[in-house]
Amino acid sequence: MTERIELTDSLVSSLPPPSAGPYVQRDTLPGFYVVVGKRAKTFTVQCDVRDELGRRRTKKLALGRHGELTVKQARARAKAELGALQVAGRFEERRKQWTVREAWEHMRDYELPAKGSRPRTVEGYQKTIDRLMGDWRDVTLRKFADNPRLVVERHRAVTRDNGPYAANHFGRAFRRLYNYAQAKLDPTLPLIAWGKVISFNREQRSKDGMGEEELRDWFVQLGNLSNEVRREFHLFTLLSGSRPDALSKARWSDLNVRRRALRITEPKGGPDRAFDIPLSRPMLACLIRARKAGRKLCPRQSATFIFPANKSRSGHLSEWKEDRTELAKWGKQLRQTYTIAAEWVDVSERTLKRLLNHKTQDVTMGYGDRDRMWPRLVAEQERISAHIMAQVPVKDERFELRAERDGNATVVRAHVTRSEAAAIVEDAENDISWPEGHDAVLCDSAGTACWFLADGWEAIAA
Repeated sequence: MTERIELTDSLVSSLPPPSAGPYVQRDTLPGFYVVVGKRAKTFTVQCDVRDELGRRRTKKLALGRHGELTVKQARARAKAELGALQVAGRFEERRKQWTVREAWEHMRDYELPAKGSRPRTVEGYQKTIDRLMGDWRDVTLRKFADNPRLVVERHRAVTRDNGPYAANHFGRAFRRLYNYAQAKLDPTLPLIAWGKVISFNREQRSKDGMGEEELRDWFVQLGNLSNEVRREFHLFTLLSGSRPDALSKARWSDLNVRRRALRITEPKGGPDRAFDIPLSRPMLACLIRARKAGRKLCPRQSATFIFPANKSRSGHLSEWKEDRTELAKWGKQLRQTYTIAAEWVDVSERTLKRLLNHKTQDVTMGYGDRDRMWPRLVAEQERISAHIMAQVPVKDERFELRAERDGNATVVRAHVTRSEAAAIVEDAENDISWPEGHDAVLCDSAGTACWFLADGWEAIAA
């Protein structure tokens, strides 16, 4: 073992170069020594510490070369570094102070992806942190643990300046961020019940769905929209009760016409919650019109997406807001209207939850098999669509009702409305003026067939 000698500049200068590998000359200050090599003499400090698991380990740090530092300067730096190394070794966990920025970046990169959070969710957190916690990004979370009133005062200020809902978004985002850091990053942070510390503003569920009268006015507005793709998107949102964000990404490859199903691959809750929307006849007709409109307005994007958009980077609709004066309701409000329509036709709560893909903790519903129930879901979707489409205003048009067989047609009644024609057809068995075995055709002024009655008097279809 090398004898400890109080190092001086003259002593270090006189140390001979090594004949083999480098050697050390230790100072009387424990942990401080000089490493003598063939080309340089380097001042070094070393100490033994214990990590957070109690394991012993050695830490070394080169301070600088002789000539760049005097022995006096190196010894002073060695004393400071020894203290820092010992503190870091003994109190490494406590010494790390996580800031709001660091905790958010860690949660964003590790926690949220593991939980399957959608990009829209991550973007929402990012916006809340940037807008409402921007000046806190470099503040440590322990600062808020020691001063909870800072969070309370910020919640009040956001309530005053941005509104009660924005303040609650802030409160929930901060609570989740702090709880994540306390559980997974710094267990020395005190456990705080932020739900009790923050007086969250009362929120009321929006009730913006439409009844029958409002639906009639809405259909008039819908018909006046100039963009046909957007028009069909809003109608399909209403007929399906789908969340617009998930529906906007639907592809033609997700459509199964034979099964009458549209697969929603990225719903709320992530891919694990993917489900099929049952398709009624009005919904299929809507998709046909959407395809024609898409090919006309967005030829390239329409090859992939059901609701394409030229100016969207993704290729599909990414924004569905409309001027309220042009279309009073859209988005989530149409989902609420769908729910109201389902209640009007007495769709059971369990079936409605499956149609809306609502998450439930109902054990009984867990026994159900969606695939085996598919015919029922399609039938219930038909009833809901029929109720909604019955609210479409009917123009006062006049038609001819004809009896046809083997290409020969006879006018039974002229100048009738659709409803009058339907009533005549319904009572056809008792109408002796109707030729037996003939089918019914409703023609407009241009002679175009609108309704056709096939197989006797059993069915009438558009």
